[in-house]
Amino acid sequence: MFRLLTMLAAVTPAVLSALFPGESCGFFAYTPLSEALPGPSAAATVVWTLGEWSAELLPVALALLALWLPGRFAVLGASMSAAVLVLGALTVVIPYTTPCGPQRGEWLLLLCYAAALTACLLDRGDRRPRRPARRATAAAWTAVLVVAVARDVAATMPVSSAADLGCRADLTDTWALVQAHLSIAEAVGVWVGVAAVGAVLASGPAALSAAFVLLVPALYEPVAQLASSAPRGCSGLELVNWSYVAAAALGVAGALAARSRTAP
Repeated sequence: MFRLLTMLAAVTPAVLSALFPGESCGFFAYTPLSEALPGPSAAATVVWTLGEWSAELLPVALALLALWLPGRFAVLGASMSAAVLVLGALTVVIPYTTPCGPQRGEWLLLLCYAAALTACLLDRGDRRPRRPARRATAAAWTAVLVVAVARDVAATMPVSSAADLGCRADLTDTWALVQAHLSIAEAVGVWVGVAAVGAVLASGPAALSAAFVLLVPALYEPVAQLASSAPRGCSGLELVNWSYVAAAALGVAGALAARSRTAP
């Protein structure tokens, strides 16, 4: 139970970022060239870059520990959570200067990392035997994590034109709003968090639920295009995100492999 609580605490920052993405302060394309825009210091750049990446990769690291080194989960997980907590605290102390003004880390996110650290320490006191996941299960969920992380990194890469985004459904109204939220969820690591939760639950039946959740970003656009009056600029197969389909299939395979181990 404490491992699941650890993972839920670690993925909560991504969920909060998807639900409350923040506000834009405007577009600066028309700023006169003579006016130098403020930039972050070298120290702030290092601290914020390390803080953001460590927070995003914490669920992945915890999931890999749960799959491959369950006996070391409490100690190594606590160490990782503590490191992310320290880096997060530094983002509160050291502001990151942007054209929108100085930005500081959020205290609420620090509470999430502190909760993950606490859950790891409580898990250390649990003396029940820790049996590693079946190799097929561990390998399947590791592959799911790799796919989710690759999609997350791709979603944060800059694009030069609409062609770089591939074929997308031309949705409107609520359909377009949900589409935008799903894009934000991918960029901030929500689907990485879903994969990580599934990895922790790999030996239980609930892992299937996490695998099926990955079908949401995989199939939303073709389903939305069929259900709405959006123009058919792309075929249904072109709109399917096959990476997440593969991830969902791997998660189902891993969950079924775990069930076959525990079956009488």
